[in-house]
Parts: sequence; C-alpha cells; structure tokens
Amino acid sequence: MDNVTHAALGIAAGIAVRRAGASLPAAALAGLLAGEGPDLDVFIRSAGDPLVSFRWHRHFTHSFAFTPIWGFLAALIASWFFRRHPNTSWRDLWLSGFAGAMAHVLCDACTSYGTMLLWPFDDGRYAWDCMPIIDLIATLPVLVLALLAWKKAAPRLAVYGLVWFTSYALLGVWQHARAESALRQWFASQQVSPARVAVKPTALNLLVWRCVWLDGDRWRTAAVRVAPFAAPQLIIGEKRAAVTPASPGLPAAGSPAAVIIADFSRFTQNWNSYTAEGSAVLIGDIRFGMLPTSARPLWSVRCEPTGPSTVVIDRSLKPGDWGRFGQMITGTHPDYVTLR
Repeated sequence: MDNVTHAALGIAAGIAVRRAGASLPAAALAGLLAGEGPDLDVFIRSAGDPLVSFRWHRHFTHSFAFTPIWGFLAALIASWFFRRHPNTSWRDLWLSGFAGAMAHVLCDACTSYGTMLLWPFDDGRYAWDCMPIIDLIATLPVLVLALLAWKKAAPRLAVYGLVWFTSYALLGVWQHARAESALRQWFASQQVSPARVAVKPTALNLLVWRCVWLDGDRWRTAAVRVAPFAAPQLIIGEKRAAVTPASPGLPAAGSPAAVIIADFSRFTQNWNSYTAEGSAVLIGDIRFGMLPTSARPLWSVRCEPTGPSTVVIDRSLKPGDWGRFGQMITGTHPDYVTLR
C-alpha cells in the first residue's frame, strides 16, 4: 500500500505492543521506521535489466523471515535517536520495530501486487486481493488514531486504529467473495466456462471490482459493483488477445527477449495479454488496468526484433474516464446491468 498507510500502521503497531516501561515516543519511532523499511527495495536498480523492479519489489524485504531484521535495525536507529532518554535501549524497542515490519508485509499482502511472505522457503507471491493500494477510508482513521496515541501517550488509541484497519480488510474479504459470486452467477446465466478468473479491488473503494477471465484465447474484463443491501451490478468491458504459442512475432526461444518474457511471466503468473504494434509485440499483465473495464494492461514488456526489450507503463486515461469511474462507484453508470 502507500507509504502514508505504512507509516500509520507502523506507528500504531509500535505503540500497541510497546514493551512495559519502554519510551512510548521511541516505540512509535521504531514502529514507523520498520513500517517503512521494506519499501527501500525500490532503490534496487539495474540499467541493464528492465524487470528489476518487478523482480525485487516485495521480494525478500517483505518476507516474514526478514521482519526481525527490520525490527532490529529500526530499534537501533530509534534507540540512538533517543539515546539521552531512559528505557530506550534497542532491546526495549525491538518488539515495536518487529510489529511495525509485520504490519507492513501483512498490509501489502492484502493488495493485489503479490508479496513473497514465505521467502526463502517459497518464492510464491501471495495476494489476498481484499484492499486497493490506496484507500482513504482505511488509512485516515488509522493515521489520526496513531498520531493521537503518540501525542497523548494513549496506547489504546493505537489499538483502536489497528482494529479499524483489520475490520476494513475483513470487509474487503467479504466484498471480494460477493463480487466473485456475482460474476460466477453471470457466467452461469451466459453458459460461460472460463479457464481462469481473477477478481481485483479498484482504487479508493471496496464497491467496484475488476474482473478478468480467459474465454478461449481472449481475455475479457468486467466491472462488478457490490453495494450493501443491493443487487450486484455488472458492466462488460473490453477484450484482448491472450498469448499463445501461435501468437505471431514472438521472439525465438532462448533469445534475450524470450528470456525477459519468461521472467515477466513468472511475475504475472502467465496472465499475459498479446498486442502487436508493427514489428513489435507487447506482452502485458492483464490483471491490472487503470479502469476496471479496460483491457489495456498497466504494464507490459515491449519486444522488437532489432532493439532491446523495454517495460511500458500505461497510466493513460481518456477524457471523462475519472467521471465514468465515479459513476461506477456510485452505481449510476448507464452500462450497468443488475444481476438478479
């Protein structure tokens, strides 16, 4: 999730588990530092590797195995910062740092990007798909309560913030299940038997969900809205070709471009779309798009016969797209079909 959320959760977690007698401001700082530490992986860069950010973001730095290390480093820094104050040794602050790091990795696993929680024992990326990357409803109460807990030395307020965030994540689990159930209800009504199905949260809300499924050799998209006490609504979105062995223009097996596509496919778990642009081909991650009904992948690998492969990030929006997304959230979009 975003770094403001990680900061709020780190502070709240650090205060909530503060060791008896330990300095509360120092515990809050240790939680804050450890809550932000895992995202230092964004500084891992390589000019010759276009996929380095996909490979290393949410990798070992976001694993359960690494959280004690973040806790230790955060405790050392916080204890140095408060070195003139009593009860601020790193031993007093390690638990707060550990809790801040744990809050970070568990929070990220609630989103859709994929987090290597079990590294080095398992290289799988876990994504619980129950919360968007940015959601002010989830973040603002935690931030306010965490800062008040710090300012007023009131640990119970930090606990309230953690309870709020956990409850919101559980609401997301329930909403995800409702959205997938509604989508499968539509599949049954249309006699569709998809080979693969994904349901992902969309930005800023738990009402509208991005749905992607494989129908033959094409990916299809839809937006499903599941509001409280209301029948689900659905908008059928765009289509895009899926990568197959027969897709024209794919690089030869064993070539540098083919190696990059194979590496990218491990990250995407083979949710790969195919687009031809002249002599170039784009292999995209169909799971993510700017709008729930868009088949334009948020990121793709572009391979050309005569040049190096590059990563393409597509955050473009057409005029009125934000307005249409707002209509999807409010349920007023004219293309919605109500599922009974």
